[in-house]
Amino acid sequence: MGEMVPVDQGRIVVVQTDDPTKGNEINYTQPARVRWRLKSFVATLVTDVTVADRLPELVIFLGVHEVLRISAAQPLGASSSFIYGWHEGERALALTDQTSRITALPRNYLLNNQAIIGTLTVNLQSNDNWSAAVIVAEEWIEPLA
Repeated sequence: MGEMVPVDQGRIVVVQTDDPTKGNEINYTQPARVRWRLKSFVATLVTDVTVADRLPELVIFLGVHEVLRISAAQPLGASSSFIYGWHEGERALALTDQTSRITALPRNYLLNNQAIIGTLTVNLQSNDNWSAAVIVAEEWIEPLA
């Protein structure tokens, strides 16, 4: 395997994940034999009528080990729609009546081969729906051994 931290620029990849069924979280497995420097993760959460605040979290697993968890900057109540975004190096923005919110990702966060990137939502209800998830990463393909 090559260097642990790539020194050359990688190519930018944009991945739109499959939408999970209602009441389920987003889980995307990074392709095999690639390294990613995660740039952003954006998805829309639409909540049902159940009265409860939902708090989305971005989670990353390497195998069964959780290596990163970042809570969104704003919870979402019942019967609402909100675009959540985690972007490299950005800080949370607090604006009134907004329909989206940005939360920071660590800069230069490197994922080596088949990380699982997804959501974990506190109080997710059975008819809540995640959709339109997009991951942007800088990618390096590992050479064959």
